[in-house]
Amino acid sequence: MDYLLLLSTIVLGAASVFLFKLYEPRHVKLLNAFTGAYLLCLTLLHLLPELYHPHTGAVPHDDLRIGALILGGFFTQIALDVISMGVEHGHAHHLPGRVPAGVLAGLCLHALVEATALGNARTHYDPESRQLLLWSIVLHNYPVSIALLGMLLHSGMTRGRALGFLGLFAAMAPLGMSLSAHTALAAHSRELMAFVIGIFMHISTTILFESSDIHRFNLAKLGAIIVGTGLAILSLSLH
Repeated sequence: MDYLLLLSTIVLGAASVFLFKLYEPRHVKLLNAFTGAYLLCLTLLHLLPELYHPHTGAVPHDDLRIGALILGGFFTQIALDVISMGVEHGHAHHLPGRVPAGVLAGLCLHALVEATALGNARTHYDPESRQLLLWSIVLHNYPVSIALLGMLLHSGMTRGRALGFLGLFAAMAPLGMSLSAHTALAAHSRELMAFVIGIFMHISTTILFESSDIHRFNLAKLGAIIVGTGLAILSLSLH
């Protein structure tokens, strides 16, 4: 079911592009503001405290090492932004006549890495924490898939080819989760979680603190942030 959930958000993103034309920059910015607020709240209110205060029976950890991995994830995402041109936090680019290979590579690597924290998290986290992490990735990938598909279509690519590249991106999160569950990475779920938290912190703060190019959407962006924050708090309350 988790694999299907990760794939379903990409399908929903494609449907949103073809049915509702949500690839316009103003729509992507609002969706990203919502997911950025959701990611930041869940990270600071639950995932980060859980990382430093594991439940009984968790493997002991070194706080300095965990902090270094969080910074590593943060700065790795900065490097990935150079490759992906920031599409994962709302920067859609129109590249007529070009296949944005760098963007695709950066986004695929980003989706693969962040899903590795899901693979063996059951052994180190309570089921609710893992579910919150899963939903964070699902919600985050929704506007990313919209921005990516819209960019591919605007490049002059045929619909079939654009959907093929979107399918490649969609496969990355399930692949990351599978790799971390069935390889040696399974023994390092706490370290992977720290790294992914660093990625989340970079993405969410970049989304929330970037200046808007279109000032009339500031109020709408604030509303999206409030809704995202409210949903995150509700999610934590329900769990």
